[in-house]
Amino acid sequence: MMVDGIDAVGSGSRHRSGPVGVVIAGGGLRATSILRLLSEVEDLRVVGVYDSSPSAPAVRLAEDLGIFVTTQADDLAQIEGLDLILDLSEDPAVSRSLSERHLPGVDIITGAGTELVWDLLVAKKRSEEQEKIFVELQVAYDKIRSHERQLQASKEALERANAELENRLAEIFFTHEFFKALTVFSTVDDVASLVVDGANGILGAEISCVYLFDQETWTLRLLASQGRPDEWFRPVVPVSQTILGAAFRDGFTQQADVPQGSELAQWVSEPDEIRSQTAVPLRSGDSILGVLVVAWTTPRELDVAERDRLQVIANQSSLTLQNALLHEELERLSVTDRLTDLYNHGYLLQRLEEELGRAARFGHRLSVIMMDIDDFKQFNDTYGHPRGDQVLKAVSGIIRENLREIDVAARYGGEEFVLVLPETDAEGAARVAERIRETMEAHEIEVDHAGARDRRTVSLGVATYPLHGQTVARLIDAADRAMYEAKRRGKNTVVVAR
Repeated sequence: MMVDGIDAVGSGSRHRSGPVGVVIAGGGLRATSILRLLSEVEDLRVVGVYDSSPSAPAVRLAEDLGIFVTTQADDLAQIEGLDLILDLSEDPAVSRSLSERHLPGVDIITGAGTELVWDLLVAKKRSEEQEKIFVELQVAYDKIRSHERQLQASKEALERANAELENRLAEIFFTHEFFKALTVFSTVDDVASLVVDGANGILGAEISCVYLFDQETWTLRLLASQGRPDEWFRPVVPVSQTILGAAFRDGFTQQADVPQGSELAQWVSEPDEIRSQTAVPLRSGDSILGVLVVAWTTPRELDVAERDRLQVIANQSSLTLQNALLHEELERLSVTDRLTDLYNHGYLLQRLEEELGRAARFGHRLSVIMMDIDDFKQFNDTYGHPRGDQVLKAVSGIIRENLREIDVAARYGGEEFVLVLPETDAEGAARVAERIRETMEAHEIEVDHAGARDRRTVSLGVATYPLHGQTVARLIDAADRAMYEAKRRGKNTVVVAR
């Protein structure tokens, strides 16, 4: 059936399955273009090209594509699988010839129908090209997005690396300044304060503190702290308790997540506030000087690098702390009487001068007690000097028991002692002197290996600034004369200067 127009397309009597077999009649440029387009369409198969000229463009293309070509219209009836003829010849004779053959089951499209086929194929081609461009654009967009994500990730990684580098540089600078300062600081308190500063600055600790080991009491005493008021920390902790004791005993100790009520956190008044803590001993050789603790109010575990930095802080601090302790010990020995452990004569005069100046500036009273052990030479002659030394030590102990922190006690020479009592009038000083006298009178001293005991008494003279003297020399002289008056009154007596 020959049709002319859109409605005619597909109106034939095709009943078999498979691709539609198409023959193109005509070999011009339009036929050539349609041949190219149809060769790309699925479910269509160009089974032949018919044109009277064997050199027509469409015929040559068909030969290149391996498609059957013919110059005889009669040959079309021999083509197997022919369903449709597109008449693009624009030759009425060809159209008439095709129509007259009445090929069974074959539709013929000509005229406007071929125009419609052409338009549909062009539209399909453009749609495919647009779809291809869209896909290519989508691929390009995906690549751009991927590159953007990679750039963003690289940027974020670079920013993190930069921030880490800045932090590291700041830490190195702080650490350098910290260790440089350690070489400058010389007092124990200054060193301890610097250590807690360094622990907070280098490790970012919220809370830090240094406890110093007291070998006599086997305790750890708070030396410096940061992050909380001093009263928040226990001033004295036995070495067997808390994380301080664990570090003292076992070395580096860490609790990354401190459970509520943990005994290890009992070194502060509010242990439940501590959520993570680390302690490290401060060592000097085989000796432990103290313990450094850092803590946070959130769970936190030090990584390997942080642990190493904490250990470096502890090691460097230990050396400086040891030097500071030795320095203070040397200073103490230079002003201390070795036998009685009280201050020596030189330090007494220096402190008395300072205290007198302070009393003069603020209009306060200041008293001096001159004390002498009664019949001490006789005691030495009877029991020997080693026993006499025991008496001197006993006297120094009794003196310390009866004085305040602000008072100064010194061995003036031989068996004589001088006590300086700032902000104390004569009456108050006399009461202190009387307590010492009574305590000494009741104190028994072992004088031989058999357990025999003896007692010594003391005579004391009291003088008060400004009543009895306004200079060091006059005040001591007044107290000395009062002490000799006590001797004259029979010893074991307290006399206040007149």
